[in-house]
Amino acid sequence: MVSRKNNLPKLLDGSLYHLVKTIDSFFDEPFKQFDAFFHHNLFKIDWYETSSDVIVEAELPGYKREQIQIEILGDRLRIAVENAQLAEMTPFEQSYPHQYHASQRMERFITLPFLISEKETRATYKDGVLRIITPKQHSAKRFINIE
Repeated sequence: MVSRKNNLPKLLDGSLYHLVKTIDSFFDEPFKQFDAFFHHNLFKIDWYETSSDVIVEAELPGYKREQIQIEILGDRLRIAVENAQLAEMTPFEQSYPHQYHASQRMERFITLPFLISEKETRATYKDGVLRIITPKQHSAKRFINIE
């Protein structure tokens, strides 16, 4: 199929081009602040067992200790991070700077096959890796007779 692109009149040259770009910018700019919300990426988590412990590692490069929360919910761990920043940018077509406040919150849950001891669980954060170590709790299995 032959392209008819070359046959179109050059309407988008000059002031009409500027008008189209301005209208496009008008509809684009308000939604740029939602980019962090719609394109969030979850952080990577890996966990493994030793003979006595379960070790959970979360990759959180660029975060500070104050931005990380760890919560024990029975047999689940909740790891949450929050990053708030004020950014300023000057779009190419505009002469004035545009400021926006971006806040990003991510959380992950890890379910373990036992209740997690709050007293015996410890966590460290070094070089962008959060490491949580909790001892294995062997719970007695209870079975129910079927009638």
